Amino acid sequence: MTYIFQKTISPDLLIQYKEPLEITWSKDSFCEHFDNKKSLNIELILDSKFIGILIGHYLYQSQDVDEFEILHIAILPKFRNKGFASNLMKELEKILKINEKSLKIFLEVSSMNKFAIKLYEKLGYKAYNERKNYYGSNPINPSSLQNAILFAKTLNAKT
Repeated sequence: MTYIFQKTISPDLLIQYKEPLEITWSKDSFCEHFDNKKSLNIELILDSKFIGILIGHYLYQSQDVDEFEILHIAILPKFRNKGFASNLMKELEKILKINEKSLKIFLEVSSMNKFAIKLYEKLGYKAYNERKNYYGSNPINPSSLQNAILFAKTLNAKT
């Protein structure tokens, strides 16, 4: 088994896998994101097969501190619950730690997504806030609104 993490990703690839990855962005949104010099995206490939993606961007950068936001992390359905999302998160942290600045990573997740919440907690992310009724209806229960849980993790903390 050979993992490959690529940072050069084509918006066309994401458009091709948009539905199974449950990404709601338009083609214009993808292109705008990938044109942004502050974006950092990682594609996971296993034995020449696309497995999943992590999409993110820097929120703030200075000489001492960086802030990064994970916008979307997704694994194709047949590869879920096999540790691939964890591998993507660890690869992101490895990339972000290189500069040795203090860095804070932010993300949000639906309160209904118990698998993701468990993953983020296992990787050391801490919930720090909740947005009530943040997400609209979901396909399983169209009348329900979902809360968003905000998580953060600090790397290379300066003491």
